[in-house]
Amino acid sequence: MRLHIGKNHEGNRSPVQSVFRLAGGGEDALTYALGYLLAYDPGFCAKVIKACGIRLPAAFRESYSVHLQEVTGTGYGRRDIVIEADGFRIVFEAKIGGAVPTPDQLLKYSVETEVWEQFTRRGIVALTKVGLSLATANCVSSSLRKHKPAVRLYQLQWHRVVELTLNHNPSDNSEVSRHIFREFERFIRSDFPMGYYDAEVSIQDVNPGNAKIFKEGWMYITDQRDKKAPLYFAPYFTRQGRNSGVSLVGRVMSVVDFTPSHTGKETEVNDNDVVGAKDEHYQRWEIGLKLLRERAKNEGWTPNRQRHIFCLDCPITLGTSPLTKKAFNEMNPPKQMPTMIPKGFSLRFDELLQAL
Repeated sequence: MRLHIGKNHEGNRSPVQSVFRLAGGGEDALTYALGYLLAYDPGFCAKVIKACGIRLPAAFRESYSVHLQEVTGTGYGRRDIVIEADGFRIVFEAKIGGAVPTPDQLLKYSVETEVWEQFTRRGIVALTKVGLSLATANCVSSSLRKHKPAVRLYQLQWHRVVELTLNHNPSDNSEVSRHIFREFERFIRSDFPMGYYDAEVSIQDVNPGNAKIFKEGWMYITDQRDKKAPLYFAPYFTRQGRNSGVSLVGRVMSVVDFTPSHTGKETEVNDNDVVGAKDEHYQRWEIGLKLLRERAKNEGWTPNRQRHIFCLDCPITLGTSPLTKKAFNEMNPPKQMPTMIPKGFSLRFDELLQAL
């Protein structure tokens, strides 16, 4: 089947890849699709909530409900996704692309005292591509704590939703359910205009200077114009003799903005931001930020030009020796590794593992 949406069907426009695309191609359509999955599969819903760092109430899977575009009163706006259970209410404010919600957008949901008083576990989740700035997170968290009743701020990033979707086995283990999850995967990775999450393992040439940032600081940096956000990063170390090639891979845990400035204090890592991160992660990421600031200063980066930092889990070793481009290509894989790896180049994890 080849289905196109819109009058202009000439040129290189790809056909629709997912049934979820029929609801539209904007922010509402994506939250509709995610909300449907949350309501459809209790196990998946529980995983998403836990990924926010929220503790689930007892018997959650039997009692919860999902509400899309909820409106409770004039002037309070509409909530993208709301999940409720016995004594439990979580509001999701979702943004796509590079947009992040403002403090006012997040705080407006907290003023409905008569709504929140019905629940003992209360939270607002900022669901974004890039994490909130430290200033925004602190401002909102402080205001929410002072509110009566108190409401907590949590964060979740879209790449984590993609990861959970790819790794989830449907609760009923049926082919129908697996198909629904594949449809969502195709929507967010192929159909959706964000076009940002179709990379599983990013592979980029990394020189010795940037290799130090990866190995010691557990992070790597990309220009904001780069259009891919992988679930994993596997650097191809260059100019390192026999150690050149792919030998390590790190899982992306968080994405934050990095804007070089003359103050040297343009980016901080908030230890409340990343679910699952331990003290060692923050210590490593602080090292990475220090090395990035030194690089920005030495290379004369343009002040206030925004870049994205991908904060990684502890890199793990792949195989017994580095995988070179020549060795990889000699295996005749479906996708060759170019001599000069372009921006946005990626492989599926199984494609990489089969070559090791």
